[in-house]
Amino acid sequence: MTKMLMALSLAALAASPGEARTCQSSDQDAARVQRSIQSFYDALAKDDRPAFERSVTRDFQAFEQGERYTADTLFKAIEDSHRSGRLINWKISAVTVHVDCDTALATWDNRGSAGVPPKIAPRNWLESAMMRRSPTGWRMEFLHSTVIAPRPAR
Repeated sequence: MTKMLMALSLAALAASPGEARTCQSSDQDAARVQRSIQSFYDALAKDDRPAFERSVTRDFQAFEQGERYTADTLFKAIEDSHRSGRLINWKISAVTVHVDCDTALATWDNRGSAGVPPKIAPRNWLESAMMRRSPTGWRMEFLHSTVIAPRPAR
């Protein structure tokens, strides 16, 4: 048994990091990742739970406003916010995507607004996500969002 474990360990060590991968990434993957991120926000904006669930993995997590959220708790927080009359507008831009087979790292600026009419104020976030390829497309596995506080006028 020990000899077999040693042989397996040596075989694993001998595998070169330069070996061919079993999956391929294409130039179109970055665009697909970006569309998936947009679908995530579109679903939240419409309180569309089925579309939201299609945009995230089962074990999705988010770090937002110093809190940890699951898919369910994030969706409920946004939905409850909408029910209380709060509007949240998201507009992603400056998206950068790095794809590596079945995972992708995406970063972007999110420049939108939030508030209860008529007091809707501009809001800006810096965000990043870990995306996972699934048979039905790219899904968000982890989201980190940081609010950019408005800078005082000089």
